[in-house]
Amino acid sequence: MKAKHLMHLAAADLTAARGRAAIAAIGIAMGISVLMVIIGLGLGVRELVLKEVVRQLPVDTIEVIPKTLNLGLFELDSAGLLGGRGLNPDTVERLAHLPGVRAALPKLDVHVPMGARGGARLFGHALYSDVFMMGVPEELVKDEVGPGFVPQAGYIPVVVSDQLLDIYNSSVAPAVGTPRLTAQTLKGFEFELDFGRSLMMGAKGASKSGEERARLLGVSRYAMRLGVTVPIDTARRILNEYGPAGVDHERYSAIVLKAESPSAVPAIIRSVEAMGLAVDQSAKRAGNVLLAATLLAAFVGLLVLALAGLNIAHSFYAQLSERQRELAILRAVGASRRDLVLIVLAQALLLGTIGGLCGIAGALGVAALLDWCVRTFLAEFPFMPSSFFVLPVWLCLCGLAAAALACALGALAPALRAARASVARGLS
Repeated sequence: MKAKHLMHLAAADLTAARGRAAIAAIGIAMGISVLMVIIGLGLGVRELVLKEVVRQLPVDTIEVIPKTLNLGLFELDSAGLLGGRGLNPDTVERLAHLPGVRAALPKLDVHVPMGARGGARLFGHALYSDVFMMGVPEELVKDEVGPGFVPQAGYIPVVVSDQLLDIYNSSVAPAVGTPRLTAQTLKGFEFELDFGRSLMMGAKGASKSGEERARLLGVSRYAMRLGVTVPIDTARRILNEYGPAGVDHERYSAIVLKAESPSAVPAIIRSVEAMGLAVDQSAKRAGNVLLAATLLAAFVGLLVLALAGLNIAHSFYAQLSERQRELAILRAVGASRRDLVLIVLAQALLLGTIGGLCGIAGALGVAALLDWCVRTFLAEFPFMPSSFFVLPVWLCLCGLAAAALACALGALAPALRAARASVARGLS
């Protein structure tokens, strides 16, 4: 029997039992909607966490951190605890010579009490806040902020994290009644840095106090999340000038490794761990936790889909029992058992396609509705995305395929049973 004849018969049979078909299609649509909403939410939250909160580094980048000793409530630097020097220039040199490493770029924390003061022109009145500072090499941020991120004679060049900007816009600005800012608004903004004193630390950890002008050059994903980032040579100067005397200031909080290619990353990680150091895998751990949670929640959608498949099996058993005479006549006029199976499976695939398309539309509608509710009824919060759901084309296609597969599996057993039925008994 030709394919078009099979599809015609399948469509005619579905039309004849439209009520039963509609109920089965609704079950499939509900299963696909629940499954896609859960997976889409999981993908959206994973993207938000990895891109905005944890900050997943590019695939050719590794961040080396000191190995820590986990004591339950605390994690201690094991190198410092045992009298070692932790991450230092010697470590940078050794890491830079590992096979596959293109560059080793250290991050230097500036442990000096300091605060930032200014902003009268921008905010209408001067503001003050304690700040933290970190120094990084120019190569790490020059692609984002340009060539000006080098020590300057008249001011300290500064970059900030876009996370800090987001926190300010969503939390601080509404609370203190100041305008919201963008990266372009902040570019060129100047303020005063007070070294050697702060509200939290007082003058502890400073050899003297002083004041210097700073100029904001832009934002960078490598910048300190809750502080300011300066060229590493400037950080060294500030530590030597304002920090306590007789202290080794060349102890780094992290070292960023740029690999020659993404394929070299696994070997580099093994070499780093063999040196007794650790690799920051916060993004990987967060991604694994979110993936596990998404899969666990998606089980609910799969369960609904399985129940819909069982409903289809029951529906086809009842439908084919009522049509035994009709199927026997088809066999008598030349239709093969294979043709009968294909007719039933074609009906199931049509039903699955219709239910899958309705389910996809329902998932997109539910996602849009929930996003609207969040934007309308909840106050803005840091890192608030434009949508909490990621529903790419591949997920929609997988949803459609899952719907068709559930229907086909549900209809397979009834189809085989109908094909094996006796022609004589069906005609009697």
